[in-house]
Amino acid sequence: MITLNTSVPNYSNSNYLKKNPSFQGSVPQKSAFLNPLTKLFDKGTDKIAKYYTAPLISSKISNWLFHRSDIGRIVDHMQAIGSYVISGMYMLQTLRNKDMDEDRRTTLAINQGLTLVASTAIAYFVSEKLVAPWNKHVSMKYAAKKLNITPEELEKRIKVHQEKIKKIYTEKHPEDIELKKFKKPNLIHYVEKSLKDENLVGKLKGLDVLKSLIIFGSVYRFIGPVAVTPVATWLGNMLTGANKKAAPVQEPQAAKTTDNGKDFLFSTAMTGSYEAAKAKFLKNQ
Repeated sequence: MITLNTSVPNYSNSNYLKKNPSFQGSVPQKSAFLNPLTKLFDKGTDKIAKYYTAPLISSKISNWLFHRSDIGRIVDHMQAIGSYVISGMYMLQTLRNKDMDEDRRTTLAINQGLTLVASTAIAYFVSEKLVAPWNKHVSMKYAAKKLNITPEELEKRIKVHQEKIKKIYTEKHPEDIELKKFKKPNLIHYVEKSLKDENLVGKLKGLDVLKSLIIFGSVYRFIGPVAVTPVATWLGNMLTGANKKAAPVQEPQAAKTTDNGKDFLFSTAMTGSYEAAKAKFLKNQ
């Protein structure tokens, strides 16, 4: 008679654990070879955090940027300035390049400058036009989701907040009857002043920064080289006259006839009589 052993071993038994060690993975948790590299990496990150990240975050500039409601616009300016510095260096190097002739250097530098100016104008234009759509379809929906309300309800609350701030402003500035200096509070102002939610404020400002990075990055990296550069090249050629080609000198008709006659006489004289060649030439004139 055959019987089956259906007993379940007691895994809490220390003897069983010694005989059946468990493996947490095929890769060792610690490696003597990688330990020096790990320690070096940890020290490096600690130094960066101590001497760069921490001072940068706690600096007056960072504090000023964080409390700005228009941080997206500031990032626009920062990207434009950075692009002008980099492109200016490229233009300077182009003008100093001795491997190209002077006309070619000038034309290329003008092309780079025109591309930079046009790309910057396009980036600012797109960024300004996308402020309202971005706030409505991105920032408002994100904030409403975090606050567990509908975007429509959030919009109503913002309008109430705007009327409240407007009333306070008119009481403090009765001379500004037309409210020329009054700035209507936006979503960030409502979350910061009314809800006192610093965490959500930081995330909403991060969305504005993201918008700026996407727009300016796309224009400078893709739209500029593809769409703006050919137009800038054409304008640069027009300004420097590089597209003008010297017209071929037209020889007088009499001189052309004489030269053709000489060539004809020479070729025929080699195969026949000179008089016959001359008569044939005069007949063809």
